Amino acid sequence: MNNGKKYRLRIIIPAFPNFNIYSFTARETTSVGPLAVAASANQLENWDVEVFDENNCRSKLCPKDKDRLPDHAKIQQERPADVVGFYGSITTSIPRLYKLAEFYKSLGAKTVAGGKHIENLPEEALEHNIDVAVFREGEITIKELLLAWENGKELDTIQGITFLKQNKIHTTKERPLIHDFDAMPYPDFNLLLYAKIKYYPVNRIRGCNMKCEFCAVKETARCGSPQWLMTQIKHLVETKNARRFFETSDHFATNREDAIEFCNLLAEYQKKIGKRLHFTIQTRITDARYPELLAAMKRANFHMVCIGYESPIDEELLAMNKGYRSKDLLKWTKTFHDHGLFIHGMFIFGYPQKEKYKINIPIKEKIKRFRAFIKQSKIDTLQVVQTIPLPGTELRDRLAKEGRLYPLDRIGWEYYDGQFPLFKPDNGVSPEIMQQAVFKEIMGNFYRFHSFWNITTNILFHFPRLVFASALTIITFRVKYIINAFLIWKKKYFRNYILRFGGYILLKNWIKNLKAGKFLEKLNRAKFDLERR
Repeated sequence: MNNGKKYRLRIIIPAFPNFNIYSFTARETTSVGPLAVAASANQLENWDVEVFDENNCRSKLCPKDKDRLPDHAKIQQERPADVVGFYGSITTSIPRLYKLAEFYKSLGAKTVAGGKHIENLPEEALEHNIDVAVFREGEITIKELLLAWENGKELDTIQGITFLKQNKIHTTKERPLIHDFDAMPYPDFNLLLYAKIKYYPVNRIRGCNMKCEFCAVKETARCGSPQWLMTQIKHLVETKNARRFFETSDHFATNREDAIEFCNLLAEYQKKIGKRLHFTIQTRITDARYPELLAAMKRANFHMVCIGYESPIDEELLAMNKGYRSKDLLKWTKTFHDHGLFIHGMFIFGYPQKEKYKINIPIKEKIKRFRAFIKQSKIDTLQVVQTIPLPGTELRDRLAKEGRLYPLDRIGWEYYDGQFPLFKPDNGVSPEIMQQAVFKEIMGNFYRFHSFWNITTNILFHFPRLVFASALTIITFRVKYIINAFLIWKKKYFRNYILRFGGYILLKNWIKNLKAGKFLEKLNRAKFDLERR
């Protein structure tokens, strides 16, 4: 690069595969990490910065190719990028990332990528047209990297990167984790082009203290202050008219006192502006043991809590060393519901057992226990995934040593989204039966067409009973009674059924596409290859 010009950094969040069941949700939000990195880079004097989320390029102004994805040839022709950065935390989008890297590299752009997949497989990234792989957080690294390229300097002094030097892989000194979030710029949604955001992602906590075998997040949790997050939310409400937020921290209540303080600040702010904000968080089922926390969540009008139950089977909970049983899960779920909180339950089906904890429960019995727990707990919405052996996890290392992973040349990274079997299951169960158990026997039993009749009944019967009756109070100008009646009806008789019917349609279409696609053929070849080894 030469000095004396203005440079452009384009950061791209690659599209999910078209068969990914979460693509619909991704259309209404984005990833917060790339926006934080972009905001930091945007502080540089000679650099213009822009962000593309291929999953959410809904503006009619976005150039599209024949696959309805952003047309990068046209975009690069209109606004040439000198450096293209890629968000590589979502393994299922990695093949798309590498395809884009190849395209931009062919046009002479520098390429850089970060995220969990990239930092766990940096050599793979360098083999697929990535010039620099970034480890850990990127806000400081990106500025140093851009300045080095701008001024024609060597990269050796930049911490936390891997690159090729004289055709050899060179990894620099590890970069310390960021602890002072107040020193970092807020994620800048103004840099996100062509997107329409319904759910604004925000984040207060980075890292996680649990160190689960199946998770790639290993850094110790670090927390920003409640005031720091509240400032972001105020800005988005007052500049973007934001109303719905997803707090992306792995455990909202990592620091319980801070979590309660934030809830109180959020409740006060909603009262001040006279508007209700919808908040979704991720938390742990054991947080039900702290009623003051749940009461604070209720005061803050939290809309949804996403909880990783993992399994309702006592033997599996014991093997996972969870320290509680299914009866505890039922008790704590009721506690969340008693505080008016909507629960999205997340489960893993068919988790591969360790030798010392091996149990032999027939798959039909597992399905029976899952369905019984889901019915008894009255979880509002449900997500059951098959185990994903992600790069950089102890789980993947264990399955590789056991010779159970299906070859990547048969079942590639694009299938690593929790909807597909990726390794040989326990106890001789076929992967096809395992996949069918999730989608037909468990998810299919929860998301059913029958919900349509529940919706119809509740509109024709319960709506008039609650809302029309309260409408009589309008003559006394007590409109709030009508509003309250409608909210009660929506929460108790409408919300869950409309979500379940929508889930039924989504699930039905996904199964239809699975049968029409090539995965089952690839799975047969993968099984054959694995048996030959």
